Amino acid sequence: MMSRLIIFPGQGAQYGGMAKDLYEQNDKARAVLDEIFSYVDFDLKEIMFSEDDARLNDTKYTQPALFAHSLAVLAATGLKGDYLLGHSLGELPALVHAGVVTLKDGVRLVTTRGELMSRADSGAMAAVIGMGFKDLEEACISASDGKTKVVPANINAPDQVVVSGDKEAVDRFKELAKERGARRIIPLKVSGAFHSHLMEPARLQFKEFTEQITFQDAEIPVIQNVSAKAETEAGVIKHQFVEQITHPVRFVECVETAAELGVTEAIEVGPKKVQSGLVRKITKEIATSNIDTFEQAEVFLNE
Repeated sequence: MMSRLIIFPGQGAQYGGMAKDLYEQNDKARAVLDEIFSYVDFDLKEIMFSEDDARLNDTKYTQPALFAHSLAVLAATGLKGDYLLGHSLGELPALVHAGVVTLKDGVRLVTTRGELMSRADSGAMAAVIGMGFKDLEEACISASDGKTKVVPANINAPDQVVVSGDKEAVDRFKELAKERGARRIIPLKVSGAFHSHLMEPARLQFKEFTEQITFQDAEIPVIQNVSAKAETEAGVIKHQFVEQITHPVRFVECVETAAELGVTEAIEVGPKKVQSGLVRKITKEIATSNIDTFEQAEVFLNE
């Protein structure tokens, strides 16, 4: 029997004009977007729909924009899944879809998370292509010292990992990785060292904020980034969603878990199709597709 996974993308997938066609051409998507826009105190609609608004690449605004786009796709399609998986920030629209938090509380969480993470303006991140994970881990250890540290942050595919940490340690890591055969090392334009120890102040403040939010057991199991396991219990989900800020996104293991659970189809909802491409690198057992635009939503509805 076919089992479906819905995947929610994370930062880096945003683009100018995102979700504008869904808003203009689908009543259900428009209703959800308007509700989300009503809960924020900045012009998220303008930020998303403009072709060249620089604010879209500011973490404070990027995270709500991605959250909104994914939920607009779900509203437009009525898509249901047997399991859910979000990449980093993408775990939050997954929690809304699973009934763990309400849409209004989801907006409160995403705006607070984005704001706190945008303040952490120290450190650096780099994507590493074509280097085995064991070699990469060893290079991270060698590049770290008593004062500065670099760690794996996003384990996206067998040959694609993002590292994060203090700039000095990341710079040392880049030299070591070149020496050890990394095919490409790409510095990332980010405001801070996400999923590393440098996010600890943001994690502590976010943990305090989540005490105001009610978390319910999940109606659909969510494969969480921290454990790479399908979780349904509210307390576990809440704890791991907070811890995710300083822990690596174990995307490879999450997809492997989905395959072990019998998932045969994965549909990425939201901007672009980055996660779909990663899934294909991880396993051949799961067929992938994505829904980003109104046209793609219409194709899905007419299948």
